[in-house]
Amino acid sequence: MRGEPLAGDLRRYKSDRVDAADAAAAAGRLREMLGAFLAGHGRSVWAAAGMSDGPSAVAVVPSGQGRPGAHPLAGLVRSSVALPVVRLSVVPREIHTRGVNPAWVRVGDPVAGADVLVVDDTWVSGGSAQSTAAALKLAGARRVAVVVLGRHVNPADPKSAAFLAAAKNSPQAVPWDAAASSWRQ
Repeated sequence: MRGEPLAGDLRRYKSDRVDAADAAAAAGRLREMLGAFLAGHGRSVWAAAGMSDGPSAVAVVPSGQGRPGAHPLAGLVRSSVALPVVRLSVVPREIHTRGVNPAWVRVGDPVAGADVLVVDDTWVSGGSAQSTAAALKLAGARRVAVVVLGRHVNPADPKSAAFLAAAKNSPQAVPWDAAASSWRQ
C-alpha cells in the first residue's frame, strides 16, 4: 500500500529521481526478498505450475512505461536466479492496457518446451504479467510460473478487504521489519 516500505522500495529501486545510493539500497532489499521467497517457496510455486524440475529459464516482464534501456528488475533477477534469461521487449505501437494482450510482448529467445519463471516487480491489474505469460506460451513455452514482488492494493476499495485479510494472515508473506529497515527472512 502507498506509504509502506515495500511500496517505497518498488518505486525507489527504478526511479531516476532518487539518490543512486537509495535506489541501490531499495534494490538490495528487493533482491533479498526475492531470494528468500524463492528459497522458501520456490518448490511450491514450481509444483503449482506443474514444473517437476523447476524452471529452466527466467524472464522479466517488460516495462509498459516506455522505459529506455534494460529494466532495473532484470539486473536484480539475474543476481538472484541462476537461470538463462529469456529476452522480452514491448512491441512498438502495440497498445498495452490493464487487460491481457500477448501481442504486446515480443519474445526474443527460443522457449519451445521450456518451463519459464516470469518475475514482475508490481502487480496492479495483472495484465502485464498475464500478457507476458501468454506470449511465452504462444512462443512455445511448456509451462509458466509468475512471481511478483509486490501487489498494489487500494485499501479504500471494498473488494480489497478479503485480499488484505488473507495477505495479513498468510504464512507466505515476507514481512517488513521496520525496526531493522530490512525484510525479515
